[in-house]
Amino acid sequence: MSEETVKAGWREVAIDGETHLNRIVEMYEELGFEVSLEEVKPEEVEQCTKCFQERDEKIYRVYTRAKVNK
Repeated sequence: MSEETVKAGWREVAIDGETHLNRIVEMYEELGFEVSLEEVKPEEVEQCTKCFQERDEKIYRVYTRAKVNK
């Protein structure tokens, strides 16, 4: 995660494939968070990605931050 991302209030909360992504995004939005996604390559992830690769899924880092009231 870049220093700029942290300074903007974002924090990484998950790394997951397309299968579960909508559920994760909906959950955090229901809790009142902004959600940002970053597609990553399997070699950029420290955890095992074999199941994602076998299903030919894209992998995403999920970032959240509290909504800013304007």
